[in-house]
Amino acid sequence: MNFEQNGDDLSLTARFTKQAQDFDDLQNEMAGREVGRISRFLKGDEHGPMAAEKRRAKWNATLTNLQIMMNDLEYAQLYRDTETKLRETQSTLDAALEQVQQLKTGAEAALSETLEHAARLPDGRRVFKDQVDQVLFENGDLVEDDLAAMIVWNGSEPSFEEMRAQADAVNGLIELEADIYTGQAEIGDMQERMADESDPITKDGMTSFNDRAEEINSGIEVRMNAFLNESLSPNAVQSEPIADISVPRL
Repeated sequence: MNFEQNGDDLSLTARFTKQAQDFDDLQNEMAGREVGRISRFLKGDEHGPMAAEKRRAKWNATLTNLQIMMNDLEYAQLYRDTETKLRETQSTLDAALEQVQQLKTGAEAALSETLEHAARLPDGRRVFKDQVDQVLFENGDLVEDDLAAMIVWNGSEPSFEEMRAQADAVNGLIELEADIYTGQAEIGDMQERMADESDPITKDGMTSFNDRAEEINSGIEVRMNAFLNESLSPNAVQSEPIADISVPRL
């Protein structure tokens, strides 16, 4: 029999047993549980129920207010849903902006070509005939008869209605572009508010953000569709076709 080997096994077992006991004792001391033995690890006010409470308070102090609020499952779910809503709304606005800018570029080019082919007075001012053969300036003012008599028409000039429709399209797209920028900024402010960890947003605040994001998205979509419907209507006068686009939905 190898007594030396048996002694080593017993020593190893004893060491493992002692380490396990030390671990248990430390956990009990940290939790403030009495086990009938003198404290060996924590001294003075480091152990006991009050010490455990202090440690918990110290840990909580390291958490942000937002992290604490996220312990509420209902709050956490609403927070994640709102984050998703705002992110998707921002993406929708980004796509809409790109489409509007493409349309604006095309509309500006069409208007520029129309103005280039307009009839002119001797002083260079552009003039147009409307559907009832009135001669008008760009702003719609009537050209005096003596000036109108000086114009040489070749029959290929764009009409006043055509020019006006194209100018209105450009102005409408410029306004829509500006409103999309405004919507993007507003959504960005909401996202910044959501990220405030020291002053967490309330549930009511998040509900309001969700509603406002939907309102912004729907408003842009309605205006985009109205513009497209007007531009593509049989009564609309245009020199180039409008691209077939649709605003992405959330």
